[in-house]
Amino acid sequence: MHHYIIKRVFSVLIILYSIVLSSQDTEEQIFFRSYGYIPNDVRPELYDELQKSIDIHKKLQLIEEIAEIHIQAGNTDSITYYGNLLKTEVLNNDDINKSIYLSKASNIIGWGKLKNGLYDSAMMHFIEGISSSPISEMRTLHYKHQLGLGIVYFRKSQYDMAIPFFESCLTETEDKETIILAKKFLGDVYLSKQDTEKATFYYLDALDNIPVITPNKIQLEIQINLGKIELFHNRTTKAMDYFVPVKEKAQKNHFYDLYIDAVYEIGKVYYRLGEYNAAELIISTARVNTVQWNRLDLEKRMILVLKNLNIKQENFKNAYALMTQYVRVSNEILVKQNKKAVKELEIKYQTLQKEKEILSLKEEQLLKENELEKQRTIKTAFLIGFLVILVPIIGLLFVYFQKLKTQIALNKSQEEVNTQKVYGLMKDQELNLIKATMAGQDKERQRLARELHDSVGGNLASIKLQLSNTDIQRDHMIKQIDETYNQVRDFSHNLTPKKFQKTPITLLIKEYINNVINGSGQHISFHPYPENEIDEISPILTEELFKIIQELLTNCLKHANAKNITIYLNHHKDSIQLLFEDDGIGFEVDNVSDGIGFKNIKTRLNALSGGMFVDSIVNRGTVISIEVPV
Repeated sequence: MHHYIIKRVFSVLIILYSIVLSSQDTEEQIFFRSYGYIPNDVRPELYDELQKSIDIHKKLQLIEEIAEIHIQAGNTDSITYYGNLLKTEVLNNDDINKSIYLSKASNIIGWGKLKNGLYDSAMMHFIEGISSSPISEMRTLHYKHQLGLGIVYFRKSQYDMAIPFFESCLTETEDKETIILAKKFLGDVYLSKQDTEKATFYYLDALDNIPVITPNKIQLEIQINLGKIELFHNRTTKAMDYFVPVKEKAQKNHFYDLYIDAVYEIGKVYYRLGEYNAAELIISTARVNTVQWNRLDLEKRMILVLKNLNIKQENFKNAYALMTQYVRVSNEILVKQNKKAVKELEIKYQTLQKEKEILSLKEEQLLKENELEKQRTIKTAFLIGFLVILVPIIGLLFVYFQKLKTQIALNKSQEEVNTQKVYGLMKDQELNLIKATMAGQDKERQRLARELHDSVGGNLASIKLQLSNTDIQRDHMIKQIDETYNQVRDFSHNLTPKKFQKTPITLLIKEYINNVINGSGQHISFHPYPENEIDEISPILTEELFKIIQELLTNCLKHANAKNITIYLNHHKDSIQLLFEDDGIGFEVDNVSDGIGFKNIKTRLNALSGGMFVDSIVNRGTVISIEVPV
């Protein structure tokens, strides 16, 4: 509820900001519109008819019709609501064919989750739809679910998993809409792979099969992607020739999600042209609608572009605030997805597919056995002789398989022994490390004890003797006390490296980053805010933060294959906030165990009472947020 209120307040502020700017004579005043509400294109008569309807078949037909209108408009919450309503009505009524309507409900809910960026939830509903839609009974619906599942894999950047689903839709179904969408998404896959030639081929092939009499949403989506290809090749004028007409047609025909996409792409063109103020206004206008319509995935994309715009204008405070919002939206998406249930369902689906392949092989095997049976009937005498020869062969095979089984058991036993040896070596290495650490600590303690005994202890003994002599000179005693104080202070200072006592942390980090850039050639930017407050934190915290940043950079350079790395360090109220972002290959957070680097970072943060959040998507980079109390 708290996040919901914050989002609504944010949308109102953005709307007011847009209204103020609209008073200026700008081109954007004509082009762009912030709705500030969820458009509803369903005729009131349909709602009335649905409420009054008694016949269950008519009621289900009306729910499907309303859901399709919301799918075309891109109203994610309404799509999911009417999909669930269809499912509830079907389960509560025994006078209908439940299987076909449950399959339709799964498809509607899957599209609602897909458009909201909840890919794991969408996958769950499409897999359920495939399982409940046998090809022999519901061929068209079965491949609609296959198409949806392929789109989920595409959105998750798992292109090799997505392509087979789209290709099977091209060859195995006769439903024209499914075939056109499969061609369109094959174009999307190759556009994401930056193979613009193949992408253009599939887009034009899909357009040839779409009627041009009335505006078609798929047709407009393809035209947006053709504009993206022009923008990829820096042909901004040609790109705008696609984006602007699509925006106008999408608004006119109430394709609201497509309208947001077009406005977003136009904002990117202005960003590419260096017109940052216009770009910020356009994308902020589009973001209002994503917040109000609960389009979380689109909102994440808008936030990243707005963050880059603020960095270009050197407004690092706003850039950091936007990245904080990005982390919040990512968290909201994670909370809404039941990854464990989805993973189990995905494995179950894959197992079912393998079982179908095995069943197909068994059917072929039965056909061959029938053929052999016919031959056995015709050539009985030959087969008897063959069996006489076969018996010794079977015996040999039995002996061979027994030997093979014994060898496998032996190999397994040897593997267990090797594992134990490796484990023992690792334990020995850990023990040696602990012993070396303790020896070093003992040695350091002995050195400090000697220093304290020989210098500080000697001085204190001398002072004691002098105090017992009342004729001692006062000035000489004060001099010895000062000398002893200075020795104790030197011991204290020696326990913390001098560079963290005398040099500001921002300068240390900048020097370290420059050394990394000279050695790797990567683009690394560092933004401390406010710099003077960060430089005033304690040397102990300075040392720990420096080592955490070293560890993050080392991990990124080793594994991420990133071209750009951005580091934000903020001092806000009573905490230090560190945000580390890269555009590398990313990883699945739930499927990767912590390495030594992350374990070291978590150990340091535990000692500082700090926390860490990691957001990463395969092929879309990583964002790490760290907060430490001062």
